[in-house]
Amino acid sequence: MSIHRSAKKVFSKVAWHAYNTHRKGFFYRSQLSKTAALFNAPRETILSFQRERLKQLIRHAVRTTPYYRDLFKDFGLKLSDLLREINADSTDISKILPLEKQAVRKQLKNLCSELFPTYQRIENATGGSTGTPLQFYQDRTYWNQRNFSVYYFDRWAGWDFGEPQLIIWGALSDVNGDYWKQNLNRFWRNQHWLNGFHLSDSAMHITFKKMQRWQPKTILAYPSSLYQFAKFISDNNLTPKWKLKGIISSAEMLHLHYRSLAETVFDTKIYNRYGGREVGLIAMECAEGRMHINCRDIYLEVDSEDPYTKPGDLLVTQLNNYTMPFIRYRIGDIGRLSDEMCPCGNQLPILGELLGRSTATFKTKDGTLIHGGYFTQQFYNIVGVNQFQLIQETFEKCVLKLVVNEQWTAETSNHIVQKIQDVLGAEVSVKIEFVDEIPLPKSGKREFTISKVT
Repeated sequence: MSIHRSAKKVFSKVAWHAYNTHRKGFFYRSQLSKTAALFNAPRETILSFQRERLKQLIRHAVRTTPYYRDLFKDFGLKLSDLLREINADSTDISKILPLEKQAVRKQLKNLCSELFPTYQRIENATGGSTGTPLQFYQDRTYWNQRNFSVYYFDRWAGWDFGEPQLIIWGALSDVNGDYWKQNLNRFWRNQHWLNGFHLSDSAMHITFKKMQRWQPKTILAYPSSLYQFAKFISDNNLTPKWKLKGIISSAEMLHLHYRSLAETVFDTKIYNRYGGREVGLIAMECAEGRMHINCRDIYLEVDSEDPYTKPGDLLVTQLNNYTMPFIRYRIGDIGRLSDEMCPCGNQLPILGELLGRSTATFKTKDGTLIHGGYFTQQFYNIVGVNQFQLIQETFEKCVLKLVVNEQWTAETSNHIVQKIQDVLGAEVSVKIEFVDEIPLPKSGKREFTISKVT
């Protein structure tokens, strides 16, 4: 390691210490240690902690927010009865009506706790990948606790304070703002940012050359942006000289071909991270490939008859946001739980399967759910297609938008239509529309499959 890189790493570590001390208090290191101790504890210790936090949150929400106070009154729920049901043998809060996105929009003020004045609320919003961005409020305690958990899980991928990190990101709230402030933050954090919204060949080439000198230890990226960067490196026969400890992917579905190419090009493992702006980090992949649920901050349910065998909508309860409680929030993703113990040794419960956005998961007439990844896999090795997007309009009709090149053939068209009908039904019509471009939505997250049925 060069003297310059060593000095920058030391400076960044000191800056991180100053930042955490300012935000979280002088004894933040002891809180970090307690966070790690809980995450590394036996499963029953973890679940016991989670149950107590869940009781505290529900008690707070019913007593201090108009929305939950009215909800309990309207449905004849008794707080004391519900709290008794959250015990060592059962954690059942299914009597509480799930919180839908439209309810958050309509009841924004009523969802806010009366104990928190306006000046203590931190406004935030989703990127709008499922439509209109969703506005909500958080507080400083939420952010502090969220960061402790992120620090813990990101270390699974080799991240640590002060280590150089390449970030390929594109959320508008993260890349817009004061230019000088962004550069200052990235400097003291020892980060280099590549805008995932605008991955031009020139920008990727400049970043690659800088990384050859800068030697990042980890990458944090949108899966689709990571894939594009890896493909650029591969297509141009470039060879990274830096040795990564790991890659953290987040904010989108990590498709198999994304993982395969990126892990090959960068010669390291991807650790998939699942979360949302509304609730923070939900789960993170370990070295054994299992997604461990963040039980310190989250209580996760699956809206299904059998959450361990039949996938359903994920319902998320955020245990730290007392300014605006999210209880049984339907986040818009589909998944399944697992009751296995992970061979990695960590005893956090496991999210057995994550199927992605509910709007990206197709549904047949008989109720079968088809993972959007099935459709994207059909395009992995098709050289005639530059871009694609499959839209399920109804149970009987799909529209396939394609940007093709000179290698496209009628045989390819028949092959793709057949693969779609194999899972949706032979009676389903597939209308192909050839277009010049499939623009990105405002969120910047690529939508390869969209279901208007689910």
